[in-house]
Amino acid sequence: MKIRAHLPSLLCVLTLLGGCSGLGLSSQEGPPSPAAQNALAQVQQQYSAGQYGTVIRTVATSDDIAAAPKSLRIEAYKLQAFSYCVRKYSQLCEETFVRILQLDSDFTLAPNEAGHPQWGPVFTSAQARVGK
Repeated sequence: MKIRAHLPSLLCVLTLLGGCSGLGLSSQEGPPSPAAQNALAQVQQQYSAGQYGTVIRTVATSDDIAAAPKSLRIEAYKLQAFSYCVRKYSQLCEETFVRILQLDSDFTLAPNEAGHPQWGPVFTSAQARVGK
């Protein structure tokens, strides 16, 4: 009889805990929303077109990217970091790489990216900052 009295409270707690999965507490990522996919595609097009300032602003202000699964955010942040480096904002480039490494401590650049003269050394510095 006592268990039935506490059942509504227990269900409430379980519902609240289930809602925590959107806070990065779950190891499972859902698929990105179409809006997030479109935002990333826009950033990729801007980057390919050499619109580095626009990439920086789009990633910084996009609610769709901010709410996207970690893997999509990391890809957007990487293009933002590259854009900072190209624009010679090496401190902001490094801080963005640190942000990526805080999301995924195993993140690495592809060999051709790691060897890039502008952002390769900055990424190495970011790894040192986070103790990687």
